[in-house]
Amino acid sequence: MSIISQSDDKLLLSKAEDVIYLSEKRNTPCFLGFLTSHEKQVIIDNIHGIDETCFYGGYENAERTIFGANAESTDDFPIVPVEFIYRECDILSHRDFLGAMMSLGITRESIGDILVNKGRAVAFVKHDIADFVLSQIDKVGSKGVKVSKLLGDDLPISENFEMLEFSVASLRLDVIISAVCSLSRDKSTKLITAENVSVNHYIQTNVSKTLQEGDCFTIRKYGKFVFTEILGYTKKGRIRISVKHFR
Repeated sequence: MSIISQSDDKLLLSKAEDVIYLSEKRNTPCFLGFLTSHEKQVIIDNIHGIDETCFYGGYENAERTIFGANAESTDDFPIVPVEFIYRECDILSHRDFLGAMMSLGITRESIGDILVNKGRAVAFVKHDIADFVLSQIDKVGSKGVKVSKLLGDDLPISENFEMLEFSVASLRLDVIISAVCSLSRDKSTKLITAENVSVNHYIQTNVSKTLQEGDCFTIRKYGKFVFTEILGYTKKGRIRISVKHFR
């Protein structure tokens, strides 16, 4: 783990401990986030008594979540789902919606997951900026949108990934990165040793680490991937694998 990462993680843990202290002192729920998957894992790994039930992102299995201390249910979390409706012929991406909100001065920590499908998107935001988003956004990019608070729990199915298949010599990290990024082993090794690769939310510098089914790995400038399963073996003994690539 780099010095910068260690410093950031220490600051994060200090903030989480402050939230816990305030919640106990005031006997009321207190919150931190939205957090990345890495930040969530750091809190779980380093603070006693914290588990998955202390995190919520507005819907089940959200990637970006808020840490809640002394929260009795998900209803306590200060999250508002904001719905964007637009013409199905207009092509808008996660980046477009994120950019529209951040251009208003909204910080990334105030925005959770953004689910995008044809003609419809839902962004999970902190309650204290929800009305600001509703009143200030009528276009995303150059496309007109209608914005309102989402009523009910009908979420768009976000199709922001593709399934890929590869044939690899082994399940070593450098081998799989070479396959998914179409790079030489030398270049994939340099990516790993330069701390540009994370496995299950932690920086990984061991090029020979063996990946397991279900492992999530992120490669800077290439994106996020999940090694989903071993599909079988070729006649030459190579391993056929499937990988989910998030766009």
